Amino acid sequence: MASSTKLSFSRFNAPVTYDTKLQNVPTLIVSVNAQLPKTSTFIQLPGFYDFNPANGGLPFGGPQNTIQINQDLNVLKGKHSMQFGGQYLYLQANNAYGAYAQATEQVGVNRTAGLQNLVTGDLFQFQAAVNPNGALPCVINPYTGTLTRTPACSINLPATQPNFARSNRFHDWAVYAQDSYRLTSRFTFNYGVRYEHYGVQHNNKKDLESNFYYGSGGNLFQSIRNGQVFTTPKSPIGGLWKPQWGTVSPRIGFAFDVFGTGRTSIRGGFGISYERNFGNVTFNVIQNPPNYAVVVVNNTRITTSNAGPLGGASGSVPLPPTSLRHVDQNIRTAQTQFWDAALEQQLAHNTMLSLQYAGARGLHLYDIKNINALGSGNVLLGDPRSDSSGNTGLTRLTNQYSNINNRGSNGDSYYQAMNIQFQSTNLHNSGLSLVANYTLAHQIDDLSTTFSETNNAFALGYLQPFNPGFDRGNGDLDIRHRLVVAPIFRTPSFAGGNRFLAQTVGGWQVTGIYTVRTGTPFSYFDSTNNNSGYQVARYTPRGGAVPQRTFKSIPNGQTVGGLISYVFGNLPPAVSFGNPALGGISDWGPFPATMVSRNSFRGPGAWTFDASVSKTFPIHEKVNIEFRAEGFDLLNHHNLFIQQGLNDVANVDPGDPLPITASKGGIGNNSGANDERRFGQFALKINF
Repeated sequence: MASSTKLSFSRFNAPVTYDTKLQNVPTLIVSVNAQLPKTSTFIQLPGFYDFNPANGGLPFGGPQNTIQINQDLNVLKGKHSMQFGGQYLYLQANNAYGAYAQATEQVGVNRTAGLQNLVTGDLFQFQAAVNPNGALPCVINPYTGTLTRTPACSINLPATQPNFARSNRFHDWAVYAQDSYRLTSRFTFNYGVRYEHYGVQHNNKKDLESNFYYGSGGNLFQSIRNGQVFTTPKSPIGGLWKPQWGTVSPRIGFAFDVFGTGRTSIRGGFGISYERNFGNVTFNVIQNPPNYAVVVVNNTRITTSNAGPLGGASGSVPLPPTSLRHVDQNIRTAQTQFWDAALEQQLAHNTMLSLQYAGARGLHLYDIKNINALGSGNVLLGDPRSDSSGNTGLTRLTNQYSNINNRGSNGDSYYQAMNIQFQSTNLHNSGLSLVANYTLAHQIDDLSTTFSETNNAFALGYLQPFNPGFDRGNGDLDIRHRLVVAPIFRTPSFAGGNRFLAQTVGGWQVTGIYTVRTGTPFSYFDSTNNNSGYQVARYTPRGGAVPQRTFKSIPNGQTVGGLISYVFGNLPPAVSFGNPALGGISDWGPFPATMVSRNSFRGPGAWTFDASVSKTFPIHEKVNIEFRAEGFDLLNHHNLFIQQGLNDVANVDPGDPLPITASKGGIGNNSGANDERRFGQFALKINF
């Protein structure tokens, strides 16, 4: 029997520095991720974060303190190897986040509209953070635009900025038990269970914390219409959201030596794991009134005032509808069910061939979607398009608020993969070792990332926020074929031989990693008739013909917009959908049956080659120097990546074919994961 207790404390702090002179300057954005036609160059206007209004916000950062206690007990008894234990985790996140501290002014819903509005001075959407000082927004008449003003929804001018700092605390704990039972000399069975609880976020100053809570009603839509914002002490459920219990994680597995020779084995297993919510998904409730308000004004004029319509010098004004960051009070804990099996065969000494299968199902995956977009009241609750005076308008489920970015758990995913692995160590005593993996896989989901970070989504959340399954298709990172070859060669050490050779030639290790894969999927969108910036329809081909679905190479070496941008091909012209019953907007459908499915196209493949050289030089029996040199993208190969920010019908003249444009990943181009360049690094380390 062995017992271990571990107590740990960590503190992490990553402050962000910036020019505070620009802190109160609005950010001007043409449209989300707008690029110059047929190039990979973003259109950049004044402001800190001028590509996407959902990004940025300064100040940002702060210390995070973590206290963790682990207790583990190991027991060996007969054929059993048992483990028991528990864990307690206390997390204190002290963060400041100036969400919309710099007002964002999105000029147009797409690039074309944005460039036109830039000339006329019109603005698609203005968003800014103000301190409502305890007020909740006034209800707006969607037909006349008039606010129903009361003292409870009025604020004094000039509007000031809210408190951007919060100190959120979490209490998590878990217990587990597992056993490895060696039934026979050839068969081992593993089984166990873990219970994990993730505590609800709470602030050290509870009155600063608020959320939107559903009201009464016969369905979800009515519950949203009758819902209201409360601070945590006044919450109808007694907290920010309801805690979830019953997060039990069973695990089983086995290993079977088929012939008892140790050369052929079968392994398999099944388990369930859970994942806590994270980061800005829940922290962003900071943006909710009555202590913080993100004012959203549509169809106004470009302004240099960081407070926009609330920038007056004196008096009081009604607080217009504000946006909300709503953590669903019934949010579930994300769960993954996974299973695997493997057949392993030893081919020769230190050489193994393995056939592996892995599968996974994601349930209750975290998502963010707008549940209160313009038109939701008309479509989901049957609100009329006009009032008794003949004024027309689009209504929301609740007209007291603008966009409600709901943090829920409706995501769903499937993953299956077959992998063939070849592994050999010191092949025929040559000093050469090799690991090679070929993987055939398929990922299906309805949303690949919580924040819809990839341009595959083009907008936040689902096309139909209350019907996630409508977006089921290839995952954003679905890679069907992947081959990874990693050779390792070690030169002879010449131990006991020529000392000069031992120091200069012996003991060097050369490692390489070659990776080649097929392309990732992408979608083509149509924001021509989009009204909200959410729920952007996908491309509908004219005539309903199914277009080419895979784009692998550059036709005839065609170059457009510079030496690194290429047109891979064209899709047939589009038919832009609009619903006449809603004034011609496309946000709420019903969508044409010929509209392409999510991620129905696929881009080019990619390959990379990295290598390293290392050697340890002994100085003393207790001292040595380790040399290591690493080269990345050693052959300076630039892969091609689809410019997904250009995949919008609205960027193309009506009736024209739709170009599929790609750029070569290189320094200064397609920054981030696609920023490819050859570079090397060297290191010397003294070990003693």
